[in-house]
Amino acid sequence: MTQSDGVGHTRSIHAPHRLTYEESCRFLQSKHLFREGDIPPLLDRPPRYDDEVLGVDLFRWNIQDSKLENLTLPRTYIGRSEFSQCSFAGTDLNESVANWNDFLDVSFVGTNLTSFDMRACNHQRSDFTRAILRNADLRLCNFEDCRFDDADMAGAKLTREAAATLLFSEAQRNVIDWQADDGPEPDGG
Repeated sequence: MTQSDGVGHTRSIHAPHRLTYEESCRFLQSKHLFREGDIPPLLDRPPRYDDEVLGVDLFRWNIQDSKLENLTLPRTYIGRSEFSQCSFAGTDLNESVANWNDFLDVSFVGTNLTSFDMRACNHQRSDFTRAILRNADLRLCNFEDCRFDDADMAGAKLTREAAATLLFSEAQRNVIDWQADDGPEPDGG
């Protein structure tokens, strides 16, 4: 891909390199965000809070001022944690579960959140610009000053009440899977 500088010159633009699953796990270990040693197995389905083997899990963490960008962490379990001034920009978190968390000033810009279960989370100033939220479950979430510019919302579960203060384009509103109610609370609460 190339970009013009407006005066006839072009330069190459490359997307940032996303680390492999193993490289991503080693990165998290180097930041002491989970146990050192062997790489946890990559699950073949979304995790549950009561699984004996969770793969990558971030449970009861308070993580501040961290760049967790361009990682490959599908089917990760995140529970009962607080993230403040963190960035997951460009990270692949598809089919992950993140229930009962607080996200304060967190960037999900360009993050793959396909089929992401994010129920019962609090978001203050979360930025979902260009995030892929296809079939994500956003019910029971509180959103305050959050952005969804150009986010792929196809099939995302949300109630109209929860979305009342959120700015979505008409195209986004047309593809959201509007729910009549918040449904059941996620397990592990």
